[in-house]
Amino acid sequence: MRFAGDKRGVSPVIGVMLMLVATVILAAVVSSYAGSLPSDESKAPQLSISAEAKKDSYVLVKHEGGDPINLDRVEVRTFIPEGTYADMSYEIPQTALEEVGNGNGVIETGESIKINWNDAFATSNWGSLMAPNAGEKVTVEIYEKGGDKPIAKTTTVVRP
Repeated sequence: MRFAGDKRGVSPVIGVMLMLVATVILAAVVSSYAGSLPSDESKAPQLSISAEAKKDSYVLVKHEGGDPINLDRVEVRTFIPEGTYADMSYEIPQTALEEVGNGNGVIETGESIKINWNDAFATSNWGSLMAPNAGEKVTVEIYEKGGDKPIAKTTTVVRP
């Protein structure tokens, strides 16, 4: 056995394995750093709402808790899940959203959005309102403008 005079280095297989391990560790460090970089994407507001609907009068959407919402940055939609106009969805015009609160355009906990009954639902080609009847359900959804998933949603039964 010759140990003292052996001048060989690490075998090529072990050298390649060490380089591979070093590369994987370096990639993991870079990936974890890049994943934690701040992005320009803003977080959707989180909130809880309730609704009250009175036939031929109004739909009232109450902010029960969570982040304040700016009326200029959201879309409010009604959806009728049952009855004569089942599966009817309607985006309420921005001008029909009436703030019940401090009047600054931002709905905070305890404040509401009031919508006139005739503005809350679609109108048919013949001019009749496609709205739920008393005792039927209506779902109110709030979306960020341009968003495809509601940030808040509630269902209520229409009162007479």
